[in-house]
Amino acid sequence: MSTIAIVGATGFTGIELVKLLENHPKINQIDLFSFSNAGKKIKDFSNDIETEDILKDFATINYNDYSLVFFACPNGTVMNAYSDFKNSKTKVIDLAADYRLDNEEVWEKYYGLKHKSPEILSEIVYGLTELNRNKIKDAKIVANPGCYPTAAIISLFPLLKEKLINENSIIIDAKSGFSGAGRNKIEAGLDKKINNNFIPYNFYKHRHKPEISQELNKASGNDVKITFSPHILPIYRGILETIYVDLNDDMLHVEIINLYNEFYKTDSFVKVSESEFSEIKNVINTNNVNLSFHVGQDKKLTIVAVIDNLIKGAAGQAVQNMNVMMGFEETTSLIK
Repeated sequence: MSTIAIVGATGFTGIELVKLLENHPKINQIDLFSFSNAGKKIKDFSNDIETEDILKDFATINYNDYSLVFFACPNGTVMNAYSDFKNSKTKVIDLAADYRLDNEEVWEKYYGLKHKSPEILSEIVYGLTELNRNKIKDAKIVANPGCYPTAAIISLFPLLKEKLINENSIIIDAKSGFSGAGRNKIEAGLDKKINNNFIPYNFYKHRHKPEISQELNKASGNDVKITFSPHILPIYRGILETIYVDLNDDMLHVEIINLYNEFYKTDSFVKVSESEFSEIKNVINTNNVNLSFHVGQDKKLTIVAVIDNLIKGAAGQAVQNMNVMMGFEETTSLIK
């Protein structure tokens, strides 16, 4: 049995972590920490939580008390805490972006902060479980992927790995529920702005673009060129990405299906549709990635990928990583 801490427990992803871990059979204690809500009950922040646990002050955390600590916090939190936990026994999963990128210069360009521990950037394991499971097993720090990158990388990795598509003409048209913006932006009025609306934003400068490119480059071995266009949908949760690629040679639909079924044959959460379009409603509150493939003329292929941005795109994937890091069954406490 293990003792776990969640730092930033009152945010959207923190709440989802609490919900997923409340009944985890391998965890005997969960301590919840906050920067500004210490002393309050966690159930005050969600109607879906049953526990009466009181939030603790993050300033009092002792890392050696925990087998693993989740940070569901703004960017910059974990790199600032690194010197405090690096010599402790605890493992860490960062749900923010502090260690997602390998390159210090690229990270600072997109995040607008000076990185506090750039010397370990290239050493941190990128926590896309389906692709890095063996590295995650032995990691002290895991960088949980972003929500958009999770869907995009799982969608494109097999095609790039097998050299089946043009690496210079990939379009990722991505749409997310507004919960992806976080509690602060919603409380500042985003939920009203998005009502009966559909908002494009951050073309060519979104922070998830270098993350997607970095991991797809690893699949290809080359410098992959992508166009990434994010949008906000007038729904609370869920992501749908419509991905356009050019095949190098004609392929039958069944050949693509067989490729993905084989590539992800040991992955419980990757679901490949043989005929239907992937839809957001089919993945809500699950840790699944649903993929569908649509072959057009002139070697055109369209992939539709859907995930729950708060589960597979954040808290669920973090629990999946925790299960691997702690030697638990990977699917424990997660819905397929």
